[in-house]
Amino acid sequence: MSVAILHSLEKWRSHCVSLWLSGFARIAGFRKFANLRADATRWGWKRSFLIRVVSLLRRYAGVHIYRINVRPLVAQSPEPRLPGGLAVRNVPREELLKAAGDPDLDLDPDFIRDALARGDMAFGAFEGGRLVGYTWRTFTAAPDRDGLWARVHHPYQYSYKAFTRPSHRRKRIHVAITAFADAYLLRRGYAFEVGYLEIGNFASIGLADFMGRRKIGYAGYVRWFGRSIPFRSRAVKKIGAELFELHE
Repeated sequence: MSVAILHSLEKWRSHCVSLWLSGFARIAGFRKFANLRADATRWGWKRSFLIRVVSLLRRYAGVHIYRINVRPLVAQSPEPRLPGGLAVRNVPREELLKAAGDPDLDLDPDFIRDALARGDMAFGAFEGGRLVGYTWRTFTAAPDRDGLWARVHHPYQYSYKAFTRPSHRRKRIHVAITAFADAYLLRRGYAFEVGYLEIGNFASIGLADFMGRRKIGYAGYVRWFGRSIPFRSRAVKKIGAELFELHE
């Protein structure tokens, strides 16, 4: 009798677990479909599927692909693009290290020291004495990810690590910083900006298109047994832009 009861309880428990798992799977599947529909509404079905293909390649095959943009620098004033009360300028070392104490700005003191030691420059937007947005430019090479660096050569310079406080986004602050940096660097003999964007990042691609950043090709890398193996298309190779492993 007790054996029969225990057997029935075990069957009932297994049935409950199966129901819970199937329900969880349906919920997870529904959420994925809901996310797909939301992306399709924003980006269209083709781009939404591309986002997922790129994510799968990155997760399961270790393949990372960048769209490489090039934009000619333009001498123009940032003033018409700035909201009232803001100013753009170079950000000196002291102010960068001070800003590193603000966790919202994603600036690490070691990163700042290393970047400045390489000759990189930061351009920023200020509201009073408060840094609200910035972008970095390198004239040699800057760290990317997975042990790789991105390299450029004169007259190209590489724009990386751009950030605007959430409270100040959608005000074209990045556009104003870019205009100031362009004019500054043109006077110092640079003619083009190079940018790397993940091919599934359509928000950043939209901004790049708006700012005249033209796609010239692709670059990326494959993770293979703990190593990062870079690749690039012919047009990217032609301008001397590349991802590479830094051997110290």
